[in-house]
Amino acid sequence: MPYFARPRAGFTLIEIMVAVAIVGLVVAGGFSLITMSLWALAEVRLDQELINEAQNVQLDYLTREDMPNRGERDGVRWRTEADSVLTIGNLELNFRRLIVEYQDREIILYLPAE
Repeated sequence: MPYFARPRAGFTLIEIMVAVAIVGLVVAGGFSLITMSLWALAEVRLDQELINEAQNVQLDYLTREDMPNRGERDGVRWRTEADSVLTIGNLELNFRRLIVEYQDREIILYLPAE
């Protein structure tokens, strides 16, 4: 029986190399997606921590009479600034801007004027 007439018994080296390359690309893409997901999850956790800390500071401002205008507690820094806005009828609305900073992030909350 001539060589060309025999049935194939396995895969060629080229077919195996192509299959390995495809599997490698899929695995590399999977690792990239996992890395991006972990980074996004860390960002969401930091944002949630900032919001929780800002709500705690805001609650202190609304309930405590001796709350200082600026301070730091457990890595959370805050400061307040007096501000106002003119309405259509030239009525001035006064409020306090509360800026809370936590781990290089900040959020601004608005409080009623005292």
